[in-house]
Amino acid sequence: MAPKRKVAVSKVAKPKPNSKPESKTKAKAPKVAKTSTNGKPIPPPTSHAYKYEGNPDTGINYWLIKSEPVSRIDPKTQQDVKFPLSDLVGKDIEETWDGVRNYEARNNMVVMSKGDIALFYHSNCDTPGIVGEVEISHEAHVDETQFNTKHKSYDSKSTRENPKWWCVDVKFRRRFRRKLSLKELQAKADQLPEFLLLTRGRLSVIPVGYELYTKLVEMECEGDIQDDLDCEIDRALINVK
Repeated sequence: MAPKRKVAVSKVAKPKPNSKPESKTKAKAPKVAKTSTNGKPIPPPTSHAYKYEGNPDTGINYWLIKSEPVSRIDPKTQQDVKFPLSDLVGKDIEETWDGVRNYEARNNMVVMSKGDIALFYHSNCDTPGIVGEVEISHEAHVDETQFNTKHKSYDSKSTRENPKWWCVDVKFRRRFRRKLSLKELQAKADQLPEFLLLTRGRLSVIPVGYELYTKLVEMECEGDIQDDLDCEIDRALINVK
């Protein structure tokens, strides 16, 4: 479980050694991970993630990440994958967004910066949709679950000398006034250009431009406050403190 100038979107290929970013925009260098086997820092892989235009005043970039709010037992580990937004509510609670095993999603996380904002999307439930926001609290570091043989995302081909998978840490920012359901977003697709959620539905970590982010927040404010978020979060947490 990043931007400066807007560029065209295309399929992101698996990173290759010494390859150059496909984006025309120079990405900010992610924080070097501290995990290594010889005492030397391991740098994140070269990322081909596209940089959408962020907030020109703050430099904050925007994303969308997905999680399942309803109990589902993983057949491999027999563990519940349930993780609603409410699990992040609480003082100083952070979560390592690990277990992502898609190269494009990984590449998007690699270019995230501390302080970036990610929309939190509840998936694989009766009414999928955006229910709130989290903040990136720690930049890319090695995903330890790839080395855990008991974890559902264990990767036997990854090594500590050359790790394949990276992750970030996130913390709760706020809940939405109401859920922006996938059905509503699809109905208003013409107002949401370049929203990869509507065209790349299986991608779990998605870049979101600043203009698109502000449009989604405007949509959130339409209508009355509703608590059908698949989890319980106090209305006092609608606004950022």
